[in-house]
Amino acid sequence: MKRKTARGLLTATIAVLVMGMIPMMLISCRAGGGLFREPEAGLETFEVQRGNIIQSVSTSGNIDAKYSNSYSLGASGDVLRALEEGESFREGDVLIELSSQRNQLLMLQAEENIAAAQNALDLARLNYQQALDANHVAVQLAETSTQQAELASQNAYKSLETANGMASSSIESARVALENAKEIYEEAKNEILLTDVQKKQFETNIKSAEAAYKTAKAQAKSSTSSAEGGYEQSVINQSTTYWSNLSSNQTAQAQIAITAKNIEQAESQLRLAQINLELIGLDSDAHIIYAPYDGVVMSAVYKAGEYAGPGIPALEIASHELVIVSEVNETDIINMEKGQEVDISLDAYYLEELKGTILEISPVPTNVGGVVSYSITVGIKDQDRLKLMHGLSASLNIITSDIKDILYVPIEAVCEDNGRQCVDILLEDGSTEKREVVTGIFNYDFIEIKSGLSAGEVVVISGLE
Repeated sequence: MKRKTARGLLTATIAVLVMGMIPMMLISCRAGGGLFREPEAGLETFEVQRGNIIQSVSTSGNIDAKYSNSYSLGASGDVLRALEEGESFREGDVLIELSSQRNQLLMLQAEENIAAAQNALDLARLNYQQALDANHVAVQLAETSTQQAELASQNAYKSLETANGMASSSIESARVALENAKEIYEEAKNEILLTDVQKKQFETNIKSAEAAYKTAKAQAKSSTSSAEGGYEQSVINQSTTYWSNLSSNQTAQAQIAITAKNIEQAESQLRLAQINLELIGLDSDAHIIYAPYDGVVMSAVYKAGEYAGPGIPALEIASHELVIVSEVNETDIINMEKGQEVDISLDAYYLEELKGTILEISPVPTNVGGVVSYSITVGIKDQDRLKLMHGLSASLNIITSDIKDILYVPIEAVCEDNGRQCVDILLEDGSTEKREVVTGIFNYDFIEIKSGLSAGEVVVISGLE
């Protein structure tokens, strides 16, 4: 059988100093009280009573700012004004301001780039419209020239047909005239006796007809050749017109495609110029930093008149609103919640007492030498009552539970026997009796008895062998 001790139940609450951290301790409060009886036959006993058990945890911490910020500059330039280390400020005050001349020039340049890009876009759209108009004109001219070339070919063909017909008719007329002259001469020779003069006349007529026949054939050949040449030329002209029109249409279509691409490029340039202006606009306040709350400058790198640039922390600030930050052992953090009341005492004001509440409980643990702890943040009420400063040491007492009107006994009275919780009861005849009990909440001194005992009964704390 093993008697329960405060060390056994509250191993994590032993008051030891580990790496500057004081783990929490459970502190008893005997409101309502119990009754310790005088030892009987060497026994230390306790009369079971009703009362309250307050479970609390003690730890230590330091005062820190509720908010803190470190700023790096987003631009470079001459420092016009800057707060120095230790200076206080109000929310909205200027912490540091650089010359904005460079940013203004960049804004002006970006606006000019937008204007140029817009002009280029307008010109590209105008060229595109002109290309459309030129294509429309080229199509109309092509249709007209094609019709004219087709009509010229048709007319040349008709002229060729006419020339062939007239040539054939002329040749035929000359041939008939020649044959008639010959027939008349033959008939005249056979019917009458021709004189030499008459004979000579008929021969002359025949020769004239032969000459006329030859002339008709020559003229026919010439006219048909001319008509054929005109027709062939009209066909060539029609082909030339076709290819010329095709080339003009292709050129117009290519010009439309080029101007359309020019529009896309101009629109892209305009968007880039607008984006550049927006990016510069995002940095329009990069030359100045405003205070987000009331506070004090913890550190400052630059002073007025110096040249500042981005890349290194320029200043660090902390709020006037203070809190206490403390580390809590893993065995005690599970009993803590936001909003729990905290009693605060400061080493610098050891006669003063402050109240506070838990604001935050960090879910991220720290492990130092195998000791796991969690950070808590405690808000301080009426902190303006005292002159509080960053880094002051503070002791915290946190009430984690307050159970009223319960039965309780000293924690040393409870023992373990084969996995059961038991107490030794002192009977009226002076003998003792072991009894199983069900326990509840406990602190460093007392433990709740939920069942197994009644008020007035006496339990043995020590002295039994």
